[in-house]
Amino acid sequence: MQITLTQQSRGLVINKAVSVLEKGGIIVYPSDTVYGLAVDATNDAAIERLTDLKGRRPDQKFSYNFSDFSMVEKFVDLKEDQKQIIKKYLPGPLTFIVSGEVSVRIPENSIITDLTRAFGKPTTATSANLTGMPPIISIKSLDAKLYLNSDLIIEDIEFAGAKPSTIVDISEKPYKVIREGDVPFQG
Repeated sequence: MQITLTQQSRGLVINKAVSVLEKGGIIVYPSDTVYGLAVDATNDAAIERLTDLKGRRPDQKFSYNFSDFSMVEKFVDLKEDQKQIIKKYLPGPLTFIVSGEVSVRIPENSIITDLTRAFGKPTTATSANLTGMPPIISIKSLDAKLYLNSDLIIEDIEFAGAKPSTIVDISEKPYKVIREGDVPFQG
């Protein structure tokens, strides 16, 4: 199902998306960088379905969207320096690897943060593309396999898109920039 995000449809979109996530479904959504794919990050079957759909190796971990820092603290054990960095840089177009299992993202885009808040749990934060393909900034560019196998596609006609997020490994010092995005990291 495809639905267009407008001010008038916002509440309906969030409610529909929460329902899809609760059933283990896959959502295509606009983020503060590129279009992403979200599933319930606490649902192993949903993670496996997403992994298969994207063509990822099972050992590749996904980043997670959180609504705010308090949600991060509820679901993730953080070191004090990690807390300070996350508070300094997020929300924003950065992803922080905090351990071998968890990468934290708090997007600036209010639809995904509002959706994650309404859902009450983290969701996956991965680009809406097949593994190895470029990320997309328009639903028109969504791969047919992803289009046909996603349970909800949220199109934002005002979405401008940007580079994918900057990824920084803060699991240990020295911190390491894995991928440069629009926002630089100076740790």
